[in-house]
Amino acid sequence: MSAYKDVKHVKSAWISKSKKITTEKPWGLETSWSSFDGIHGKTLFIREGFRTSLKYHKMKSEVLTVRIGKIEVEFGDELSLVDTIGHPMNKEILEQGDVLFVQSGSPYRIKALENSEIIEIGNHGSDMPIRVEDDYGRQSDK
Repeated sequence: MSAYKDVKHVKSAWISKSKKITTEKPWGLETSWSSFDGIHGKTLFIREGFRTSLKYHKMKSEVLTVRIGKIEVEFGDELSLVDTIGHPMNKEILEQGDVLFVQSGSPYRIKALENSEIIEIGNHGSDMPIRVEDDYGRQSDK
């Protein structure tokens, strides 16, 4: 008999051994790994001197942690692209163990100051980025 009466849903833990998918990017490599309902993970390998797009997501929020290396992050809030005076973009240097939290609608860009590896965990994995600026000529699916 269960210790919980009238339990409709019991939370649990589980393992996924799904295949990792590595994609070459102009700035390095992106490896996507196990995805659960609404949660996904990636490992980003960004080469020194290269940077990602300045982008944001409509629904997806992310947590990015620097595993190896040193990066410069440019980031703002959901109003930074329309009110640059009242909501300016910020720049910070992050090193191993530092974390950047990015909520949906908030623009950000990562530049590798040395070869770097970043772990990214996010929700809404199918939410494609809206690229504001891209050094490599890539377009968004707005």
